Amino acid sequence: MNKGTPYLLAVLVALTLSADWVAPVVALFEHAYACLQHGGGLDLVRLRCEPRPDGLCALLASWPFWGTAVALALATLVATRGPRRQLRLR
Repeated sequence: MNKGTPYLLAVLVALTLSADWVAPVVALFEHAYACLQHGGGLDLVRLRCEPRPDGLCALLASWPFWGTAVALALATLVATRGPRRQLRLR
């Protein structure tokens, strides 16, 4: 490894941390962490903390995840099974 590489990386990290875009990103992570710690869910589109649904609402809110999982499993089964050819021994 080149001897100057760690120094270059240290300078790049220092420049990155001193940039103006770090504060909003850190604030977003702190907001998300506080929201999740209190049992809520963070809406990234609206950037607001929403309470977690419970009961039937929680089941209905998670249907896109389970629908995608089932579709992916079925597609995998179809792709791996495919048409099978029997080998003919001569």
